[in-house]
Amino acid sequence: MTIVRRVARIALLASSCLPVVDGVAANLELPRASFLGVQAAPVSDEARSKLRLGSAEGVLVAGVVPGGSAEAAGLRADDVIVAIDNQPVTDPGQLVARIAPRRAGDRIFIRWVRDGEARSVEVMMKPRPYESAPDTRTEYGAIAVNQSLRRTIVTGPADGARHPAVLYMTGIGCFSQESLGVQSSEAQLLHGLARAGFITMRVEKSGIGDSQGPACASPQADLRAETAAYLEGLKALKASPRVDPDRVFVLGLSIGGVHAPLIAQQVPVRGVVVINTLAKPFIEYLLETRRRQGRLAGLGYDEIDRRQRVGEWCNHAMLIEGRRPDEVIAARPECRGSLEYAAPYTYMQQWAALDITAEWKRVNVPVLIVQGETDYVATVADAPLLRDIIESFHPGRATLALIPGMDHFLTRAESMKASMTAPTEEFEPRVLQSVQAWLASQAAAT
Repeated sequence: MTIVRRVARIALLASSCLPVVDGVAANLELPRASFLGVQAAPVSDEARSKLRLGSAEGVLVAGVVPGGSAEAAGLRADDVIVAIDNQPVTDPGQLVARIAPRRAGDRIFIRWVRDGEARSVEVMMKPRPYESAPDTRTEYGAIAVNQSLRRTIVTGPADGARHPAVLYMTGIGCFSQESLGVQSSEAQLLHGLARAGFITMRVEKSGIGDSQGPACASPQADLRAETAAYLEGLKALKASPRVDPDRVFVLGLSIGGVHAPLIAQQVPVRGVVVINTLAKPFIEYLLETRRRQGRLAGLGYDEIDRRQRVGEWCNHAMLIEGRRPDEVIAARPECRGSLEYAAPYTYMQQWAALDITAEWKRVNVPVLIVQGETDYVATVADAPLLRDIIESFHPGRATLALIPGMDHFLTRAESMKASMTAPTEEFEPRVLQSVQAWLASQAAAT
């Protein structure tokens, strides 16, 4: 069982590279990502037989996004893409890899099959549409991190006045934080805060969306590199003429809550919000979470124990001893499933090495801890533990808010099992209400 962030659709984006100096990149233009605009899915055996495709050929077009490059190329639902620039595609992940290096204005050659007939066309890649909403103001910028540019997405009130601000740090995984039509739960949270008078900033991950830098899944895109990007983002946010630098907060979801104390101890902030995060050492959290998820999946206790024993050995070898995953798998091939993560192994090793309690001890500002009670990814018991940890070092600083019926993805779920097996994708507004009320009270405090 792999602990990952749930992603509703595949983002087919591109980036480029340019040497720059770290800091605010006000005078550097960051090229816009290209936008294929398809919802991709594996090809079923029935469709493969009907279309006379090879055993490992093609990606099903489950839907076409209006205004995208695929629509301009003439693709439609139920087509099967078989090659990009004469390079075969066999699964949605490979389709992403074929498109990822392309920027808006590049030309690509697409081959696909429709009703058994092979088709092809060359198309100019369209730029990805920008995120926007009529009642908020979203601006795209860039910061320089480790000699490459990262995209920033700043959303705030539609006016031009000065406001308190929030740096948002997202969960683990390689995905774009842009949300066309403000559909994702994270975008709904941030646009909700914008309507309430806060400016929010997102920093795209390395090699994702418009961002330059090493591929997000590469060993170079580790936890330290991601922390460095958030740190530069926070500096840029505080320097913005639209932001009151004395009323800036950081907000972290999931792994973002692990980044939060690392950031808050380096640049002064008014307060910290963490949502569905953890307080225990990573290995302890991992074993506890995988046991819980095993029961939710209906596994027997004996099978769970077998997997736990394997997983403990494999992850100790990689995360504690610092061995590469290929070395661990070569020693014990059954480790393969235990070492599948949504981040590179270097990132996971650095996470496992963190003393999270010691990091929180260094942060003496108000902290809001929000936890969804139907979260099957983060351990619900970690929320009160984190409150107690903070209170032990800084009495009166921690506030705990438990939200019934909210899962790890800020969406509604009747139970952990329902969240894992039948997600609703329906945003839970009580998380916005809790965060907004706390931020407003802290921003108003003297």
